[in-house]
Amino acid sequence: MHAPTQNEIYEVLNQCMEAFDAGSRWPGATFEQGVEAAVRWMLGEGDNPMED
Repeated sequence: MHAPTQNEIYEVLNQCMEAFDAGSRWPGATFEQGVEAAVRWMLGEGDNPMED
């Protein structure tokens, strides 16, 4: 897996902003789980939130 590009990071940030109005893409996740997933993604580890 590769570390995300700046454009991929901005796309995920945009999805987060949209989720404030539409609801969470990951309901039931804790704040800490979200932070860990985001850091791992930025390091190129874990699941790619850009892929469904």
